[in-house]
Amino acid sequence: MSTNPKTSGRKPNRLIHETSPYLQQHAWNPVDWFPWGEEALGLARSRNRLIFLSIGYSSCHWCHVMEQESFENPEIARLLNEHFISIKVDREERPDIDAVYMEALQRMAGHGGWPLNVWLTPEQIPVFAGTYFPPSDLHGRPGFASVIRRLADLYHREPDQVHRQAREIHKALEHDLYDHLSPGKITRGLLDRAVQVYAHAYDEEFGGFSNAPKFPTSMGIGFLLKYSRQPGSDQALNMALASLEKMIRGGIYDQVGGGFHRYSTDQEWQVPHFEKMLYDNALLITSLAEAGLISGRPIFKEAVDETIRFLNREMRHPDGGYFSALDADSEGEEGKFYTYTDDELQRILDKDTFALVADYYGVGPAGNWNGVSILHRTTTLRKLAGRYKTPVEELEHRLEIAKKKILEYRNKRPRPGRDDKMITSWNALMLIALCRSTQLLGRDPADALRLGTYLAKHTLRDDTLYRITGPKGSSKQPAFLDDYALLADGFSRLFEITGEYLWLSRSLRLARMMLDQFYDQDKATFRYTSKNQRQLILETRDVFDHALPGGISAAITTLYRTGHLAGIPEWTHIAVKAMEPLSETAASHALAFGYLLQNMHAHCYPGREIVIVSNRPDTSAAAQKMVAIWREKFEPSSYLVVLPADIAQRNSGLQQASSGEAAFTKLYDDKVARNNKTTAYVCRNFSCRAPATTPEAFRTEMESSH
Repeated sequence: MSTNPKTSGRKPNRLIHETSPYLQQHAWNPVDWFPWGEEALGLARSRNRLIFLSIGYSSCHWCHVMEQESFENPEIARLLNEHFISIKVDREERPDIDAVYMEALQRMAGHGGWPLNVWLTPEQIPVFAGTYFPPSDLHGRPGFASVIRRLADLYHREPDQVHRQAREIHKALEHDLYDHLSPGKITRGLLDRAVQVYAHAYDEEFGGFSNAPKFPTSMGIGFLLKYSRQPGSDQALNMALASLEKMIRGGIYDQVGGGFHRYSTDQEWQVPHFEKMLYDNALLITSLAEAGLISGRPIFKEAVDETIRFLNREMRHPDGGYFSALDADSEGEEGKFYTYTDDELQRILDKDTFALVADYYGVGPAGNWNGVSILHRTTTLRKLAGRYKTPVEELEHRLEIAKKKILEYRNKRPRPGRDDKMITSWNALMLIALCRSTQLLGRDPADALRLGTYLAKHTLRDDTLYRITGPKGSSKQPAFLDDYALLADGFSRLFEITGEYLWLSRSLRLARMMLDQFYDQDKATFRYTSKNQRQLILETRDVFDHALPGGISAAITTLYRTGHLAGIPEWTHIAVKAMEPLSETAASHALAFGYLLQNMHAHCYPGREIVIVSNRPDTSAAAQKMVAIWREKFEPSSYLVVLPADIAQRNSGLQQASSGEAAFTKLYDDKVARNNKTTAYVCRNFSCRAPATTPEAFRTEMESSH
């Protein structure tokens, strides 16, 4: 972090007026930072200066290191201020800018990462890029000061050469993947091929789909879980469940406080990079909920519950939205908040409890990482119970008490920094996760409703969806494709668990706006930025599913699902048409298309619409039994809508909807409670079988129409 301004005697730079916590972290640097905008870009053109663009995010460890070493360095700041127009960008606030210049870095250097440091011509075209630079030359690697001087000198002496190189780079960047793709039929054989790609990458010993560093791959696991519902697909199920269980037992999972760290630096899931991101945890909750339902194993539901408790405790705003991230560092050290010495734990716990904790969580006098211990599960409770000749339930109870004591102790430590901006798409992923865990595991829907209400109230203003909300107020940045798509999907899932038409109406409104602003009809796909936004040097598409669902995958999924839920077949046709050019590539490069593959699976193995109508959905024993039967017969691509019997209750709050947004109600208004009994309808494309008014009749309908 920056030097304390109260002791430095400095004045803040322009970033002091920004709402992004990452930009605020640099507001007291001696560098004359600008936020991205016309003021900085116009100044670069009028003064004919190169732009120094630095992109990062608040929980990025090496971003903090470079700030301390270079951006707080008065001599480096002087060089930057003298020769360049310096711009700071929060990649989470402006993923469009990050995508353009990350591609430039990858083409120049063959790799990417953050901080992303790029030098641009006054016309915003990249000429040189890198990630972390040490402040001075080190082991043959040029230091930041040297790079600054060389680029400034080169642009002063040979500006034509710099512009010529920039034009060559720009030409190389001006390509569109869709110009090289041909539509192909989406087949079950492609899904089979994708599973084999995962099998080839699978780590048989430790789970996951890479060596170190090892990321959760939650969307790919979600695809494998859906695929596993087909007969003869044990391989997919085993890869998914084993990977999730290894993560839960490893150091990547916070054994005391719950929730997952960003990734593992080693192959065994033992030593994490300690930052915690909202999106990682949201995506993992969704996969864990499916794993819990499919396998019936408590370890997955327990991880869902613990992770949601962690998020509610440490990352939720009082109004219901969720903050973005927690830093890896505290007190200047990575992981200090989450690790323990042997002596610390002995002071916290009594002798017998410490022995149990040390045995179960791998604690020793020397530690297991830099002299401290990262807690991880070294064995199963069943094996431990045999060793201690103690019932499993008693050990569980003792360990829960120990975890509470350790957490109380840990909560007295200085906390890692928290990025308190609330990103629409990340919160939408959390909304999807909360709805899915309610639907699959029977969790209370209150958290989902609270979040949905927050998002409906704070993200949409004057017919514009915004990307960021937060304690300091909403940013001025309009939303991107993934924000629209994922929020529309989240609202549609709230409709499924509440039966309130208002949520589906809100979903359809966002989907219509998304089609209007982002759909590229000529290429039958989607742009990442709205047609109403100022364009960068390239028109970006968000094709791949890496840490987050790609915008195109999210848009396809939303249109496909809402098209089915609301009876709009043209939307499902648009979704399929957008999937077809990517289908072969997704099968061959499955690790980069985990989210899209899930929708390809839904297309190849379509589910049914199950509508259950109950006067009291929260208390009706018959409705609960019917939902339990649906879970027992779980089809990943099916829809489960639980409606109140009172149509006026379903319509609550829908009065403001346009006729187009409310047209879907005719699909559901004929779904009524027959003879004043909870009634279930089993449908395909809303062609329904005979209504079932008892759980036994519903089971028969589910089995006979499978």
